[in-house]
Amino acid sequence: MRYAYGLLFLMLALMISPVVAQDTKSYTEPTDCWMELADGLVEGENVECGWLHVPEDRANGSDTTIQLAYAILRAPSDDVMPDPVIYLSGGPGGNAVAELNEWVDSSYLQDRDLILLDQRGTGYSLPSLNCPEVENEEEDGTQACHDRLVDEGVNLQAYNSAENAADVADLRVALGYDEWNLFGISYGTRLALTVMRDYPEGVRSVVIDSVYPPEVRSWEEYGKNTLDVFTRLFEACAANADCDSNYPNLETLFNDTVEQLNAEPAEYVGTDEDSGEETDHELTGDAFIDRLFQAMYSSTSIPSIPMVIYEVANGNYTALDDLEAGANSEEGFRRQEADEDVTDSEGMNASVECQEEVAFLDLDTALDNVPNPGTPLHNNSIISIQETFNDCQIWGVKPADEIEAQPVESDIPTLVVAGEFDPITPAKWAESAASHLPNSFFYVFPGGGHGVIDLNDCTMGIMQEFLTDPTVEPDAICVDDIGEPDWTLP
Repeated sequence: MRYAYGLLFLMLALMISPVVAQDTKSYTEPTDCWMELADGLVEGENVECGWLHVPEDRANGSDTTIQLAYAILRAPSDDVMPDPVIYLSGGPGGNAVAELNEWVDSSYLQDRDLILLDQRGTGYSLPSLNCPEVENEEEDGTQACHDRLVDEGVNLQAYNSAENAADVADLRVALGYDEWNLFGISYGTRLALTVMRDYPEGVRSVVIDSVYPPEVRSWEEYGKNTLDVFTRLFEACAANADCDSNYPNLETLFNDTVEQLNAEPAEYVGTDEDSGEETDHELTGDAFIDRLFQAMYSSTSIPSIPMVIYEVANGNYTALDDLEAGANSEEGFRRQEADEDVTDSEGMNASVECQEEVAFLDLDTALDNVPNPGTPLHNNSIISIQETFNDCQIWGVKPADEIEAQPVESDIPTLVVAGEFDPITPAKWAESAASHLPNSFFYVFPGGGHGVIDLNDCTMGIMQEFLTDPTVEPDAICVDDIGEPDWTLP
């Protein structure tokens, strides 16, 4: 039997009274799940939802508490391991709980429970730092969101990785687990590293995928990293005989198309990403760059990008919509319909990025580091960098402690993975993190974008082997067989 009678009695007791986390003011409270569950999932049997009540600002001893949404997806096995996996979503600002249905068939979760936590300010957690003012592209949207949240009494300074890591540690204690395994993607990797640094107790192993470590100088590298990933894509296509013969001079065509669209934006009727209905679109060159950049997050979309560049150059702008639709349906772009937008939290993103990243960077250096002046990618990167620094001026949070810009050193067994074509967290960042983790195993997956552990059977097998015994290097010979992208041809 999966549950002993004693454990069953304990679970019933938990439903009656909150559980207080040891030596903290945090406690859990069961609640009905917020999202519709997929077929085969039954609330109270293989899915449980709850609130974790935590202090908003531990650093300053505030009495204000906030509520963090969490969900537990029980493994289907009758022989479940005692150490679950907790998934730490990216962003900062991404949700996790609403994605529960997408995890049901994960091969490496057949014998381990999965815990999903909506980090403070995100998803279903309260207060929400979601900014509809920004999403609706209101004029001065960042300022309007900032002012509204401050008027509501939200302490924007308290939404950071240190408090976030304390929340994660409190949840483990409150749920009664002796140990568990951290699994972070994108910003979730920085959060996992922060937990490793500040609260290593009870962490059996860590998986960090598409790594965003604290020691990088992200916006000072942004221009070069953006150029690097587009150049890598163009060179990979040119090196493949079929791709090159069907899409010759890809980089030149791309640059010419961006310049033309910036000079004369295209008007076309396309599909609205959210409603699925036809609507009028305008496509500028900078928007074209941004949309291709986002598409490179998706490993399955990367092989189609050369074709889409040619299609757009020839006036078929809906090819870009189709590319995005495919990316958004991929597992790495999990979405969940809800009464309100829980897919991201612009306010949480600003609070973390502005105090932990931008605060330690120099705007002039970031602008000076953007290569190839006068080219479309140069100009686009300049715009992105300036907008980010401007938003942080508006957000007004103070710099974090300097430790938040220093590498994390830990001997906890860690699996570190990266995608070859990741546009936002390049493989060199993952390698940097791994260099400070003596018990880590580091792999770059060919053809991969952002969030690559589910890329194929090979990568998922590596994850499974690592979870089974994180002290032994997984058999990763299959990585050599992944090969280059299977380019989409006419």
